[in-house]
Amino acid sequence: MDSRTEIRVHFTDQERAGLTALTAGLRGVAESDLSEEDALVAALELALTRLIDDFEVPDPAAREQVQRARDNLRAHWIRGSATL
Repeated sequence: MDSRTEIRVHFTDQERAGLTALTAGLRGVAESDLSEEDALVAALELALTRLIDDFEVPDPAAREQVQRARDNLRAHWIRGSATL
């Protein structure tokens, strides 16, 4: 069963333009009609990966939480090939 939670987010004009650009770029790279939600999930996956690979999260519990979340996101990937 696919479990989803609706989250309402308010963007500034600049943030909205960034999301639109990210979506357009991912559509070109993935060669598929990805949604803005797909683009946000790809950005989340990238942010978690950067925290793991490029930064040292000082708190071991937080570091483990980041790793688990990224691994779980990838293991249950439902957004096609929208990963960055």
